[in-house]
Amino acid sequence: MKLFTGNKRWLLASFATAVLVIPQVVQAEEEAVVLDDITVKGEAISAASQPTTTNVIGSEQIRELQLLQPEKILEEVPGIEIHRYGMGGVANEFAIRGFNNGGHGGDAAVAIDGILLNEGESHADGYADMNVIIPLELDRVEVFKGPSSPLFGNFARGGAISFHTRKTGEYQTLQMIGGSYDSYDFQSVLGHAITDTLQLNTALQYASTSGYQDNSAWLRGNFSGRLAWQASPDLDLAVSARVHRSEWDAPGYIPEAQFNDEDASRHQAINAEDDGGDKSFTTQRLELGYNVNDFSRLLVWTYTTQQDFTRFAKMGYDPGGQLERFYDRRVYGVGTSYNFEIEHSGHKLSGVTGLEYLHEDTDWERYATSNRVRSSQTQDRNFIINTASLFGEVDYALHPLFQPWIGFRYDTFSGDYENRDPGATPFTSDMNDYDHLSPKIGFHSGLTNDLDFRVSYTQGFALPNDVIKYNSAAGDTASTIHQYETGVKYEPSRLFTTDLTLFRIDTTDEIQEYPSGSGDYVNLGETRRDGLEFSAVVRPGPAGLELFGDLTVLSTQITSNPDPSMNGKEITGVPDYTYNIGARYKAASGVNSRVKWRHVDKYFIDGGNTASYEGYDVTDLSIGYEGQAKAESKWRLNLDIDNLLDEHYTQAAWNGYGTNNYAVSPPRTVWLRFGLDI
Repeated sequence: MKLFTGNKRWLLASFATAVLVIPQVVQAEEEAVVLDDITVKGEAISAASQPTTTNVIGSEQIRELQLLQPEKILEEVPGIEIHRYGMGGVANEFAIRGFNNGGHGGDAAVAIDGILLNEGESHADGYADMNVIIPLELDRVEVFKGPSSPLFGNFARGGAISFHTRKTGEYQTLQMIGGSYDSYDFQSVLGHAITDTLQLNTALQYASTSGYQDNSAWLRGNFSGRLAWQASPDLDLAVSARVHRSEWDAPGYIPEAQFNDEDASRHQAINAEDDGGDKSFTTQRLELGYNVNDFSRLLVWTYTTQQDFTRFAKMGYDPGGQLERFYDRRVYGVGTSYNFEIEHSGHKLSGVTGLEYLHEDTDWERYATSNRVRSSQTQDRNFIINTASLFGEVDYALHPLFQPWIGFRYDTFSGDYENRDPGATPFTSDMNDYDHLSPKIGFHSGLTNDLDFRVSYTQGFALPNDVIKYNSAAGDTASTIHQYETGVKYEPSRLFTTDLTLFRIDTTDEIQEYPSGSGDYVNLGETRRDGLEFSAVVRPGPAGLELFGDLTVLSTQITSNPDPSMNGKEITGVPDYTYNIGARYKAASGVNSRVKWRHVDKYFIDGGNTASYEGYDVTDLSIGYEGQAKAESKWRLNLDIDNLLDEHYTQAAWNGYGTNNYAVSPPRTVWLRFGLDI
């Protein structure tokens, strides 16, 4: 394995030394700032202080939404579009910054409390299943746009999603939801200080549905727990675990002619089979935090993940052709970070530097099946990926007009691939020794007390997909992603807040899996994404009333491709623009309501830009009441109607098999939600 070598080694060593030495030198003559509790990887630098676009959804907003699935939170973020497959425990896809293979593919990094959910070599490179997370347990969700955060490396192409659970406090909350199509969800969370030095946090979820299409039932359960011990004023330890179990049926895609008939679209396609699957997922984490002094903190963590995932899926409409995909995955991770926050010459200086290592071992099997009955094995493979990373960042509030930020991430990869496919000669290939240095730089400028300007350049990367990265003929160079961003936030008073971002992302040698999860890859060559993200909140006067909206405009282009006919074409699956407009009202009496209208514009669904989907409009409505049961207890009752106008639409469309193909999105769905804070 190739580790920090050559000029890169000296650059990284110099940066790490600076991050470690600066606070030690400065602290001798400057006053220290006591660090807040840092619990995951490195939080001395807050998301708000970085000169890149980071959207944060807080615990209050999450609990008010009373969600069944955590991915729904992402719809609160400007520029993110969910592509729902309606296939139970199969991870849905989402688009971010013009990359549309997040979640189901490798275009976005996803983590829960520092544990990476992306699968390096499994159902799809970078596949990340958020169904293992319980919405009610969340304290906040941070969404880093583009390859901007030094805390994430591989898969953080379009961005990174960092989920954080509640780890402190006294609370006990129950949430019960019932809805259309025999859908039920129960969630319970508990936070309790057992002693002055021992804190327990747990969460539980059980959910089931019969689904709105044929063969779309889904049953799942989640549990998470964390026990933290304050061993001394400076030393704390915590152990946590997460368990997920899921079983589902999947209706599969339907062709365009069937989709256009609303009644027929509720059924499966001709020759469809009994698609579906099951998944078991567990993870355990041990972490240690030590306050080195009043201004710095050392974190050490290790975690393991065990996963079995089976999916039965049929692509196309001819008789037969169902495949079983089975993955047995084992992960081990370890890392450490040093975090500091001080004052230098009266200005705050914050930083973090760290190392982490990840070992991932995946057994990959595929079988030809008929209605989940195996007929023959087609693939038997093992993949091992080792990732070693060094990261760091420093933020200095030097002057209101110039607050610089600099960061980096250096990742190296090694591993091997063993092929034991039936009927073929077994062989083993070493992984090409990829490495990539990703610099990040930018600054904030407080032009006035109300107006904040930011500009940044951040770099990321993407490894070749699937078995290509084990082929020596493919070389050892990762695809490089360059993001240029500028933005301005204007907040003259609590009555009005707005944020405007302009960005450009250039990518070399981009490979797109199309459709996502198919195992078929298209070489897009060099690509460009130009975008605008705008959001605003207006509080026009009546107490508790907010008007909100956001607009995302995207222009994508293949700028250089081995096939000249592809030059100038748009990237599939990326709409020209999307917007959300809505209002929410929360009265002192406890009455609350929310309405939201979402528009997704037309986009191409084939590489030649000859086939497209017209887009959709969907409106959601919620009406509720929050009451006081006793001194410290509250209850909430909401009636929610998703897709109020019963729009017939899809969030996942693609072209193939001689037709356009669709996954049907839910029709009008009614929910009754009850929550109780004990």
